[in-house]
Amino acid sequence: MRGRSDLPLEKIEDIMIGYGYEIWPWNQAYKEFFSVAETRMGEHFLVPRLSDSLKERYLDFIHFGGTLKDLHSGRPAQFFSLEERNELCGRLVEMQLGLKDYVAREVQSFGRGKYLKRVEEFRIILDDIKDKLEGLRDLVEREEDHPILVGEIKDKIRHFELSLCLLAPELQYEAVCKAREHFQGRKMEMNRFRGMHVPMQIDFYNI
Repeated sequence: MRGRSDLPLEKIEDIMIGYGYEIWPWNQAYKEFFSVAETRMGEHFLVPRLSDSLKERYLDFIHFGGTLKDLHSGRPAQFFSLEERNELCGRLVEMQLGLKDYVAREVQSFGRGKYLKRVEEFRIILDDIKDKLEGLRDLVEREEDHPILVGEIKDKIRHFELSLCLLAPELQYEAVCKAREHFQGRKMEMNRFRGMHVPMQIDFYNI
């Protein structure tokens, strides 16, 4: 029997999108818990892992207004030497792994009820996202004049769905909400310019 490795990329993405719709509420709730844990406990997992010299340098960084979250952006790179950055990168990875274990235990024990509540709240948001994507598909079905617009809408729907399963940048709910209005505006713009490229025909005999 042949395996499924011969599936075209689009079909593989379709399968992953199906799973994406299922896991998105769970993933969003987990990300919230992780972000809160990082803010509250991040230094607890990071600072003890630092060498004495880097610990002192890190505390100087905090004293001058830096934050733990700043370290992920790369902006404070000039504050630390190359050797310090190399050590810091490894310790940040260890911090992330420690936080993941902590959050995993939290959502399975004392934080389980709160976590499940957030999952249900994100499911409600996902239902609204589904409705808005169906609205975009409705625009595709009703569009008869602008094939380019049809392609743009289909690409945007695909982008949103790939975001659900982490195959595209993080899904922005506000962007989903504004998409229909955006494409309606695009249609009006295309209608205004339709035909402008067609040369004017003048019947000199009937002037």
